[in-house]
Amino acid sequence: MFIKLVHRDTMSVEATVRRVPNGDLLLLCSCGGTAEPAIENRTYMWRSTDSGRTWSKKQQIHEEDGLAHYQTETAVIGDEVRVFISTHNGKFIEWKNYYLSSFDSGYTWQKHTTPCIPEYAFVRGMTKLSNGDIIFPYHSYPITKEQEKHSKENNIPAYNNDIETIENGLIVSSDGGKTFRKQVAFYNSVAELKAQGCWHWNWNENTVVELESPGHLAMLYRIDRSGWLWRSDSFDYGKTWSNTVKTDIPNPSNKPYLTKAPNGDIILLNTPTSVLGLENRFPLEVWLSNDNMKTWYKKIRVSNLPGAYSYANGFVENGHLLMAFEFNRHDIYFVDCNLYAD
Repeated sequence: MFIKLVHRDTMSVEATVRRVPNGDLLLLCSCGGTAEPAIENRTYMWRSTDSGRTWSKKQQIHEEDGLAHYQTETAVIGDEVRVFISTHNGKFIEWKNYYLSSFDSGYTWQKHTTPCIPEYAFVRGMTKLSNGDIIFPYHSYPITKEQEKHSKENNIPAYNNDIETIENGLIVSSDGGKTFRKQVAFYNSVAELKAQGCWHWNWNENTVVELESPGHLAMLYRIDRSGWLWRSDSFDYGKTWSNTVKTDIPNPSNKPYLTKAPNGDIILLNTPTSVLGLENRFPLEVWLSNDNMKTWYKKIRVSNLPGAYSYANGFVENGHLLMAFEFNRHDIYFVDCNLYAD
């Protein structure tokens, strides 16, 4: 296993890494300020031309407009690289979404909007389905204009508002990413979350993978303060979803990430502990399943050094998982993990 420190900042969050069409690796992360959210948050990019051994200096990829910019997903669709970004006033107020598109492997970018993405929503990891569809999970928070106005006038974060539900779903493209439509999967009742002792503004951070049977999608997501990952399934390519259930996968309120290897193995990136608290987001592990997530036949420990391993994200190529994660909200690391080494 190869682990490389890419960057250290006053704050680093949501690192993603992708192989882009010219063969380089691009690593994207939101940095700046001392917290998340903060008005100083910006999205930066690093480039590696030697498969992660060395990395360029950071480069801000969006125009400076005085707003916080927070990237949540980088996707490669054919010869295009898309970076999904949310903007806000530093407290998740006046939260909008857009994406940057590059057709030269990240050297130049153009800004676009996707009308089907709600405001106050995060877009998560892309999955290509067996029917040709491209899907991105999202989770959104339907605060009212009156709540937004109140929060802005009183300089308080959006998540101080009372909302009734949290919306989870997919944005779906059947034409290679040219157009998208929204498909709602399910709603989390805030009243039910409170009754379970969970936080009212839950960061679901959903992740989806297609299992062996065509159209069977599994979605995992976190429920803050529950200590476990939760799951819903679809058997019709994401049109309808089952009731959500608590899994037996421990999680300390940290974002999980699912991806699929070319041989069909399902890969889960997680910090499997039910001990809550940012400081308890360890160990960082990679789990492999070859039976549609019924069991996990291999568990690879990336690191057990105490601290906060947050938001691990990556992809599989040639039997290796190439991934990025943040450590203690400051350090950004790149990992090349041989999944099938003895």
